[in-house]
Amino acid sequence: MESDARRPLFLKMKYLVVDDHALVTTALSMLLQTRDPEAEVHTAANAAEALALIDEHGESTDLLILDLSLPDVKGTELMEEIVNRMPMLKILVLSGLVDQQSIMRVLQLGAAGFVPKSLDTDMLEAAIDFVMRGGVYIPTKLLAENQRAGFFTQTVKHIPRTDDAEPVHLTERQKDVLHLLAQGAPIKRICRELNLSEGTVKTHVAAIYRAFGASNRTEALLAARRAGFDVLF
Repeated sequence: MESDARRPLFLKMKYLVVDDHALVTTALSMLLQTRDPEAEVHTAANAAEALALIDEHGESTDLLILDLSLPDVKGTELMEEIVNRMPMLKILVLSGLVDQQSIMRVLQLGAAGFVPKSLDTDMLEAAIDFVMRGGVYIPTKLLAENQRAGFFTQTVKHIPRTDDAEPVHLTERQKDVLHLLAQGAPIKRICRELNLSEGTVKTHVAAIYRAFGASNRTEALLAARRAGFDVLF
């Protein structure tokens, strides 16, 4: 199966960029379209515009790049609303806030990555590539700092360990869905790839979450990796 980064040319990549600074949205749009001139990029500067984009384009979007620090929202409330409306949407958080609480919360909500605004362009591109392949991106410096603080132990402590528990069993079709989830595929693409109805795919996704004791895609993939399933990280 092909990853989103190597999809056929007739399937255009679609990105949503949400930031209240025009310079940031312009720069990110240029970066994405330089990488892929055929890419479709939509931008928003506030929560209302962001939610309108989600309602219109969320199902067909490959990646949302989201700034947490918008003037009309507090903390992660916009991300929480987006996740409620579109739980399968892949979200890369771009933020000037790099504290432990912010990182923990966005990962618990299912973010595919957390990128500080101080990150240089090359590293940002690497982050985009990594999450598009199904990874969960956190810069090495933040990873080291928060590991020392015990952050990642806290983040995954509720995910069942598999070395002292019964192995997780998935059906072959559930494994197919899991692999596509790891590639970052939205529900509609999974439907097309596997020739299944939307309701059937959502049933498989729910079963995968239950099997791993997960509440979102990021938790499910982390748990699947720990359980020995071949998913990208």
